[in-house]
Amino acid sequence: MIHKALRMAREFHHMKQNDLAKQLRISTSYLSEIETGKKPPSIELLEAYGRVFNIPASTFLLFKEHVGGWDDERRTKKAKKMLQFFEWVLEETDDDDEQKNTATA
Repeated sequence: MIHKALRMAREFHHMKQNDLAKQLRISTSYLSEIETGKKPPSIELLEAYGRVFNIPASTFLLFKEHVGGWDDERRTKKAKKMLQFFEWVLEETDDDDEQKNTATA
């Protein structure tokens, strides 16, 4: 789930992968692997995301699948609901942008 949260943060800010990769000082292919869940992000990378998007790095840890502890299942359910909400917000934002572009064309 953390990979989805990281991707959505980038998309919400209308950034391309290559632009974010430059700011994070990583390769675009590595960023792609992180955003698809193929590789886990390091704490240092989460801190860099936090600096770029002005979000505490700890916010992203909410979306980490397994942190350990008794409340993992409840936290995971809440994180999934939050991701669904964020996906809805992104869809609405994209729809608004499309309507603006159509109106100006």
